[in-house]
Amino acid sequence: MKLEADLWTQRALRGAESLIRCGKLNLEDWGTSTHPLPPSLLPVKTETATVSEIAIVTLPVALFFHDHFPTLQEKLTLVTTHWRSTDEVPLETWVMGYAIAQALTEKLAPANLIPQILTSLDQGKSPLIEQLIQVQTLVEQRASLNTAITQLCRHTDATEMPIALAFYCFLSTPEDFRLSVIRAARTGYQPQTTTALTGILSGVYNSLIGIPLTWRLALNSKDRSELLHLASCLLAAWSGVYSPAMIQEEFPQAAIAAPRVIQPRQGGG
Repeated sequence: MKLEADLWTQRALRGAESLIRCGKLNLEDWGTSTHPLPPSLLPVKTETATVSEIAIVTLPVALFFHDHFPTLQEKLTLVTTHWRSTDEVPLETWVMGYAIAQALTEKLAPANLIPQILTSLDQGKSPLIEQLIQVQTLVEQRASLNTAITQLCRHTDATEMPIALAFYCFLSTPEDFRLSVIRAARTGYQPQTTTALTGILSGVYNSLIGIPLTWRLALNSKDRSELLHLASCLLAAWSGVYSPAMIQEEFPQAAIAAPRVIQPRQGGG
């Protein structure tokens, strides 16, 4: 994969490729496969990765194991401790994973997402929990972006702002991928990371069709083709295709989902 992207996005892409090759999470393959990672992409246990960077690098894992949350939590723990200098798994990783899982199993109701997160994870008091409660209030009040930034930054470490802002930007305009991402880019707090996280949340909820065609066409054809092919192969590996790497093009009309998501059609032929 030769896409020009930041360090953590490149690591996420390599993680997706490893899941496709192995059909499971294999942390050794992630960095020591027949297509080895350059030194800059290898996990370095002494580095301090932010929770936002971890949320980006674990995206392929969240996509691949979305249909069983206990397994997803286990895999996210393994990947997170692989990249961080501490064995403590940030709650932010599980929050992003939960949101992705809810979207992909068609259970994500924007108005109820944060209450569901608070109930399901049951983590008690923590800075992130307080941020999410604040985001929920801001969304319910239809607060402006400037108001949200002002309120959230009062008690939030600037390095961890992208998670809270991403949830605000998505949940305040859940049906509009374009607007959510544009607002994320205007926050001024690590805009590249905030935009990526917002794009993840809105993307899994609105799917590819929610991304404006002009935006998709703005990506050069080679990069667009590589990304679509990688996504198709990851979908194939998740759904059990024997050799997903042999897929030549994306699935234009795939109807594949986790158990009990797409129900049998009722009635006759």
